[in-house]
Amino acid sequence: MSTAPDTSLTPVPGTRPPAHRITVAVPDVGEATAFLAELTGPSTVHRAGEAGVVSFSSGVEVRLVPTAPADTPDTPPRLVDIGTNHLCLRVGDIEAAVAHLEKLPGADVLGDIVTIPEGPIRGNRWIYFRSPWGTLFELQQWPDTPGYADITTERLHHDQRPADDAPLPTLLGLDHTGYSVRNLDATVDHLVTHHRARLVLRTEIAADRAFMQRQFDLDVEGTSRMAMLVVDDALNLELFEHGVPDRQPPRSLDRLGGNLLELHATPQPAPTAHHAPFGLTLPGPVTT
Repeated sequence: MSTAPDTSLTPVPGTRPPAHRITVAVPDVGEATAFLAELTGPSTVHRAGEAGVVSFSSGVEVRLVPTAPADTPDTPPRLVDIGTNHLCLRVGDIEAAVAHLEKLPGADVLGDIVTIPEGPIRGNRWIYFRSPWGTLFELQQWPDTPGYADITTERLHHDQRPADDAPLPTLLGLDHTGYSVRNLDATVDHLVTHHRARLVLRTEIAADRAFMQRQFDLDVEGTSRMAMLVVDDALNLELFEHGVPDRQPPRSLDRLGGNLLELHATPQPAPTAHHAPFGLTLPGPVTT
């Protein structure tokens, strides 16, 4: 794996200053930045002090920050735990993208490519994979006409543009940032009321234990309520309220899997964060 360049950012054509910022805690910033450069392209990444930064064409910035030293290393939070974030890359040919991932050192593709047969995400194809440090990511391929077009005139952001040097075959860009939340309705209401988000679709999903084990490496079963929103026609948000027992609380930003969502971000990253009651970690004073 190549080493991410520690230079000033060479922007993706059409990139504007960050409109929204997603900060994620990782155990080794250099390793994580290099891994994402192997997917999104060396021109999309740079270092900013201790942080690694990945920039996407819609003005979304993913910021990788180091976890605090610990006597016992953290394992990644489960996908169903409150506040857990995953990043999803949109591709045009998911089979070609998976074949590339399977050759990358440290990447672990989980389960099979799933094609949704009906509902508002009909025709959507997806699969999850683990990064070398254990965090879950997703690949997603949308059909030419999304299933939700049957029921609403609202649209998610589907105009992603990759960097010219993106190594991941058929990469289009960041499809969405996804979160497990404590209360789906309260989260949607907050984002619509305070962040100009627009609700595009809702659906419900049921999965047995065998499916959850195969696709997410989780020994649970249950149901999930899901919603997708779009902010400023630039960032798609996927929210899940999982009906499983023993969901763990959100992690702080100095622990593996801790994250912070800054919508309408200021030029400088927020110095503090708080866990909102409904499950997202947002800028503001630290609370417990």
